[in-house]
Amino acid sequence: MILKGFMALGASMATAGAAAQAPAAPAPAVRAAMEKVAWLVGEWEGEGWRAGPDGVVETFKVRERVEPKLGGLILLIEGRGWSDGADGAAIEGHHAIGVFSYDAYAQQYHFDAFVKEGYQTRATPEISEHYYAWSHPAGPSAEMRYAAELSEDGAWRETGSYCRGDDCRQTFEMRLTRINVAPRDSEFSK
Repeated sequence: MILKGFMALGASMATAGAAAQAPAAPAPAVRAAMEKVAWLVGEWEGEGWRAGPDGVVETFKVRERVEPKLGGLILLIEGRGWSDGADGAAIEGHHAIGVFSYDAYAQQYHFDAFVKEGYQTRATPEISEHYYAWSHPAGPSAEMRYAAELSEDGAWRETGSYCRGDDCRQTFEMRLTRINVAPRDSEFSK
């Protein structure tokens, strides 16, 4: 009986010791890092253009909704772009989801993007105050490079370029105006 008591006490102390050595949760550091992209939070709309591989330029309208999730640990972006058809009906040309996150242990941001055609990519973006840039492979020895900034007049301006080495050709641009500030974190209700 005494032996069982000592075994229980030993197990209890080992558990307490292991818990004391566990690293602190990274949530505060992640939230602090995510403040650099907090300027994106809200609903945005505007217009843009894109050039296809054949060089044909197409204009479009776009709407983006940006929300913090998990109490500000990630930033969820959903964007839709459309053009007006010959009959005036909207034709969806773009639908994407993006997620900004921060790995506190690696001290690195991530941007994961998914589009309606099934493509997806993970990038390590460059992020600074009111600015981000990221890229993804676009064929042999080529990549797409994107850069976005909050302009002095409060607009979200983003450009994209097709690049082979330092030889880049701009293929995309959009300019958005904030139409609504989304809740700081619109979590599911209990």
